[in-house]
Amino acid sequence: MADVTLIYEDTDITADVDILECVCRDVSGGESDWVNLKVDHADRWIGWGPQKNDRIQIVRSGYDSKTLYLNTIVMEDGAYRIIATGAKCVPFPARWQTFEDKTLAAIMGQCAGELGMGARQYGISGAIRYEYMLRRNMIAPRFLETLLNREGAVLKSLNGDYVAIGIEYAQNIPAKHQIELSPAQLDSAYIDRRDSAWGAVQIKTPFGSGIARDRSAKGFTQVITDITVDNDAQAYRWAKGLLMLHNRGCELLRIESEFNPGYTAMGRIDVTSRADAEGEWIIHEVEHDMVDGVSRIVACRCVKDIA
Repeated sequence: MADVTLIYEDTDITADVDILECVCRDVSGGESDWVNLKVDHADRWIGWGPQKNDRIQIVRSGYDSKTLYLNTIVMEDGAYRIIATGAKCVPFPARWQTFEDKTLAAIMGQCAGELGMGARQYGISGAIRYEYMLRRNMIAPRFLETLLNREGAVLKSLNGDYVAIGIEYAQNIPAKHQIELSPAQLDSAYIDRRDSAWGAVQIKTPFGSGIARDRSAKGFTQVITDITVDNDAQAYRWAKGLLMLHNRGCELLRIESEFNPGYTAMGRIDVTSRADAEGEWIIHEVEHDMVDGVSRIVACRCVKDIA
């Protein structure tokens, strides 16, 4: 474990503890990143009086968890179980709230600020403007994830910020990793639910309508009438976003490999296979087990035939 560095409040405390377990989860889709640690001989560190939301960081061989926030410390078999998360440990109140003539960046900034977090956008314009937006008794991350999914993006907590990442943008980035699979591999699984893919999404409201189609899918048209849009352009954007979100989940790939610090949520991989898993994928989540030296990924098929 000498190559794993544990940083607490900007101080390297690796030499003060024995790391027995260390699993880092990097995930997209509204869930929070986390690290699950089990450490022994940590009395000196515990003596410092660690508090919730103290900053923790894990670094190893090119991997950097970025800033995570202390959530839980419990005794377990004479050692300490430590859980830190990408989102701060604060109350998440559900609220009714209206936004009028606000941009996406402004809405994200206001909601993230409730929880002591910042906000950023990648591959989606923060200048998208809404005449009227209603938050229906939702906690801030759930509201933002719902809005971003409609816009064809996902929400991620990263280094003290809630970050919007455009799915189309991420899919079009060249793959950094090529993986070769064979049908006999026991450390991979291909999940095919293409029969549940939608052929199209149509949004029909009194204020705007729009339809998006997936040319590679043969499913039915999902008609949505219970959401509010400002105009036809927004209806089309949201139809496209919801269609992309649904259909990308119809093919999943699970792979276990040796530790690879380059595997990150929303990162692109290309797969070579003699089976149906051949093609372009985007990582939804990855768990890095620092003790066992293993990376486990769940990836979604890239969906590029939607218009």
